[in-house]
Amino acid sequence: MTANTGLGHGRTGRGAAAVLRLASVAAGVAVAALLVVDFRLTGSAGRQILVVALTAALVSAGIWAASSLTALLMRPSLRRARGLLAEEPDLWGSDREFFAPMRRLMFLGVVQTLVNLLVLLTVYPLGLWAGVRICAAAGLPARLSGLWPVFVSGLLVAVVATTAGTFLGLFRRRRAGRAAAARSLAAVLLNAAGLALAVLVLDGVRLDAAPGWRQALALCAVASLFMLPRITLSLPVPGIASIVLVAYHCLVLWLICAAFAFVDPRLHADGFWQLAGAAAIMWAAEWPARLADRRAQGAAAQPAPLLPDPFPPDHGFPSGPLY
Repeated sequence: MTANTGLGHGRTGRGAAAVLRLASVAAGVAVAALLVVDFRLTGSAGRQILVVALTAALVSAGIWAASSLTALLMRPSLRRARGLLAEEPDLWGSDREFFAPMRRLMFLGVVQTLVNLLVLLTVYPLGLWAGVRICAAAGLPARLSGLWPVFVSGLLVAVVATTAGTFLGLFRRRRAGRAAAARSLAAVLLNAAGLALAVLVLDGVRLDAAPGWRQALALCAVASLFMLPRITLSLPVPGIASIVLVAYHCLVLWLICAAFAFVDPRLHADGFWQLAGAAAIMWAAEWPARLADRRAQGAAAQPAPLLPDPFPPDHGFPSGPLY
């Protein structure tokens, strides 16, 4: 009876997670349809919701298939690496044999990162394009044309789905999961606020005229894209890491501005220094979220075990003021 109950809870949990993922992808599809110029949904609200739901289901199915195939292909190597780590290390063997499990795990991590990038750049756009084409063939009001609009729409679906999933993570049962989701969502909002500040104080950074809610939605979309390729850097020279990170964020913001040529309202940055200033303001605005992440990581880190004292106070040897 207990096993059946646990199995039922497991199925319910997996079903709820699938529904939440589908809802997150649907939010991404809706935002892309609102912002991308060549992606339009027309007709009644009910028919538009049906297009969003069907397209989101197809995109989610493609992501699930890609993830399942990747896990199936990588499972034997991952099991082998974990088995090697669980074995007693051979201290007298060669360095190649001793570090083989760690090298295998590092290689698998790189492969997983490349697969995630491939899914982001191909599965999301192709799934979105296929979903819109199927809906249009079925007589539903949906239109998405052009290679770059499809690509930009896929990116928006991915980042908005991630942000929406982070928001839904605020309602998790575990306190640690809620705290992590709150920190991630705060980072997105701080970046959006930093970009809004850059639009106000920098002459060459601006958003096209649009209703306030559309501008706010575009700012949050830019902030989500800005946080997508995250890197961390530690260098021995003070200040150099910050300069390198700001330069990297400047490049990311430039790519976002280029992608927003297909988005309404469009983000403009006229000149290198305006772009660098906006990236620096966004990087500085996110500082409280980065600080909170470091504190959380420090609190979660396990303290190093204390080594036994080879000479305890009761060691029996004579002692004096010089010892």
